[in-house]
Amino acid sequence: MQVIILINYFDNRMKKLFLLLISYFLFSCTHHRYSQEIASVLQQAGDNRSELEQVLKYYSQDPADSLKLRATEFLIMNMPGKYSEYYDAPWNDVATVNLRWTSSSDKQMVLDTYKLGNPIVKEDVKYITADYLINNIEMAFKVWREQPWGKYITFNTFCEEILPYRVNNEPLENWREKVLASFADINRLFQKQSNITAVAACAEVNRLLPTFRIDKDFSQMNYSMLMATTRGTCDEISTLAVFVMRALGVPVTIDFTPKWYNYNHGHTWNTVSDSLGNHIPFLGTEIGPGLPLSTTKKFRRMFANQENSITCLPLGLENILIKDVSLEYSGYMDIEIPIRFSSVYPSEKGSLAAWGIEQWNLIGWGDVDQQKIRYSVNKNVLYMPTFYSNKTQTPVNYPFMLNENNEIKFFEPDTIHCQAISIGEIAPSDTLGFPRMVSGIFEGANHSDFSDAHVLHIIKEVPGNYFQSVKIKNHKKFRYVRYVSPKDKEAYCNVAEIRFYDNNKIQLQGISIGTKGVWPTNQTMTYEKAFDGNTSTYFDADSNDSWTGLDLGEAKQISEIHYLPRTGDVHGIYEDQIYELFFWNGQEWQSLGKQKASVYPLTYQVPTNALLNVKNITIDKRGGRIFIFQNGNQKWI
Repeated sequence: MQVIILINYFDNRMKKLFLLLISYFLFSCTHHRYSQEIASVLQQAGDNRSELEQVLKYYSQDPADSLKLRATEFLIMNMPGKYSEYYDAPWNDVATVNLRWTSSSDKQMVLDTYKLGNPIVKEDVKYITADYLINNIEMAFKVWREQPWGKYITFNTFCEEILPYRVNNEPLENWREKVLASFADINRLFQKQSNITAVAACAEVNRLLPTFRIDKDFSQMNYSMLMATTRGTCDEISTLAVFVMRALGVPVTIDFTPKWYNYNHGHTWNTVSDSLGNHIPFLGTEIGPGLPLSTTKKFRRMFANQENSITCLPLGLENILIKDVSLEYSGYMDIEIPIRFSSVYPSEKGSLAAWGIEQWNLIGWGDVDQQKIRYSVNKNVLYMPTFYSNKTQTPVNYPFMLNENNEIKFFEPDTIHCQAISIGEIAPSDTLGFPRMVSGIFEGANHSDFSDAHVLHIIKEVPGNYFQSVKIKNHKKFRYVRYVSPKDKEAYCNVAEIRFYDNNKIQLQGISIGTKGVWPTNQTMTYEKAFDGNTSTYFDADSNDSWTGLDLGEAKQISEIHYLPRTGDVHGIYEDQIYELFFWNGQEWQSLGKQKASVYPLTYQVPTNALLNVKNITIDKRGGRIFIFQNGNQKWI
């Protein structure tokens, strides 16, 4: 008996020692169990470390929560750099300032009156709470597992396209709960449709989102603010779609292009992941999945930091949270462009530019491999390979395009072999007025009611985007002259300028006459605009039973008529104005000389295979669009 008691005594001592060792071991492991990335974030959290650790411990207790623990680690690892930006003021005041900001002529007075002060910035890593993160994770997992399409969504897709607790830098709120309350009916409907896909659900939800009025200069808005305001740019529209879709378990992203080709601004839209992981474009609140998009480059805003991003580029491309997804869209492919003009590489990345309006816009980057740069580009878009350093782009080869046959065409001008060209416009314009003038009639009369009208000319072909010259064979003299709108089409007497000349080629002057009806949304475009000397204005009548003309004061002979169709903007070649033509020589736009325009197109000798651009010197307006001459015709790029 004493032996047994002694053994039990030592057993108890050993048990206590074993438990003590286990506790020490567990303490040590708990203290050091975090990955290097997590440990780094916890250190940055400072006093808020305990909140983040609480979430990690919460999902470390039960092995069944292992996936939620991985999701927690994903959120925490990528939390640095994310923050809330908001004004410490009543939302009514902030909303009022937002709504008045764009149209106000004195923005500072608006800010001073409402005393918003400077925006407050709170870093998530230092302020986010455990309760907020846990609630977000639980609700995200719930919809992922409950929605019929959830079984097709991978964990990686879930982490990027459903799980994130924020979209931009908006003030945080419990947006998932609010969305589920607002869209409870359709959420219940989805769960009853066992075969509904994420794409179909996206289309249904998108039809329920409020229509936005386009506006700009808004502060950062969360879900509730966006629903209350329903105004903003494509950024705000896309952001609202993300809030609603993700709360309902629909995996969506925000994609964007830094610049449209031929413009200096970009665009933002959404995508939804289908059952195969493909991203289908749509525009939140407006256009459902299947949105067609033809842009220079395409990027995606990510929650996780992207290793392949670079920090030396401007225009938002330096953001480490964006990913080049151009190859996910049809028409894109990887190509290699030789470096011809530079032997000094400022970085391991080359930059890529596309033509906008009067400038080459930086739109992306490519990897440098010895004497080549690898880019992902779209077909039929004009690009220029560059190096970007010290806020300057340096071309490293001639501009190029990828054609439908996947062939790269460089626009290297041949200054030895030139060709004669005729330029009829400085940029493609609104051609609405061109066909509308076909069958239009010019008349002369000596009675003010034109009861004795004589036909001077009938327009039988679509005119070009420059002043048309017509010789008049009728030798009678007329006091009243006019242009009459075609009656058999929606023409609305659209004409920008009319000029009547006598035998000495002197322009005749008179008092403007015509019908008074004007298109309701174009009230300033009255019949007088056809004679105001301004090529950008035009007559826009409210019916086809309309005309515009002149009372010359006395009967005069009309020997010539010059007229300009409605062009929509100052895009044509207008007589008596001075133009300068340029070609791209590989490094800059080189002038080919200035000309004063007559009623005929400009004529030049230009290098073959040259990119061309023309500027109206008189009104200091470059056409903006690049063109080439192909088979004797002006072709816009």
